[in-house]
Amino acid sequence: MITQFFDVGDSSFHDRFQAWRTDHQDGVFLTLKTQARANLHGARCTHLGDGPPYFLLEDGFGSLTVSRKVCGSEEELLAWAAENGVRVKRCHHCLRDKLIGNGRAPEGAQGTTLPEEVPSGAIHSEGSVQTVLVNRYERDPRAREECIRRYGATCFICGFDFVAVYGEVMAGFTHVHHLKPLSAVGAGYEVDPVEDLRPVCPNCHAVLHRREPPYSVDEVRELLEGRSA
Repeated sequence: MITQFFDVGDSSFHDRFQAWRTDHQDGVFLTLKTQARANLHGARCTHLGDGPPYFLLEDGFGSLTVSRKVCGSEEELLAWAAENGVRVKRCHHCLRDKLIGNGRAPEGAQGTTLPEEVPSGAIHSEGSVQTVLVNRYERDPRAREECIRRYGATCFICGFDFVAVYGEVMAGFTHVHHLKPLSAVGAGYEVDPVEDLRPVCPNCHAVLHRREPPYSVDEVRELLEGRSA
């Protein structure tokens, strides 16, 4: 579950964030320096103050200077960053203390977790926003599976087929693109896997999100066709 804290101009913002750190010692958080750049820290990051408890404006360093913090698990936050076009830099203190991962796949790992595969308990409930101190975008891997059953795993834009190139080891592998960005849909939105999702290769997915708002599927196809003309 992703929790966001926004500076509201008084100490309550800071104290609630520090309370989150105290209650989630194995969690991680992003400090957003801009809309497109963030630093990833472990909850116990000593650079942002010793503890627990972390309360009452006493931690010093950079924690008070960043007006937005996004908290959760490392998997959730990296998926959130990818979805929102945020470049993540890992805190070297936390890397040293092994509070966060180094971003490399473990040796012998089987399979890959993609940004669009973050588990959710709600069937086909995507982009539903709950606001208290939290903005939560829910996603359901079953919607992804239904999209692939409908369209196949070849890229909807360029036709790239992992199986044709790499063999059966890559059967079923693809990215799934949301035609409506999760950050833009309304509360309670229920995704339609056929109408709202398309299978795309990683290259085309990167091009789709090259700008904000994303390019449309047709616009990327036109870019590709224009290069091959």
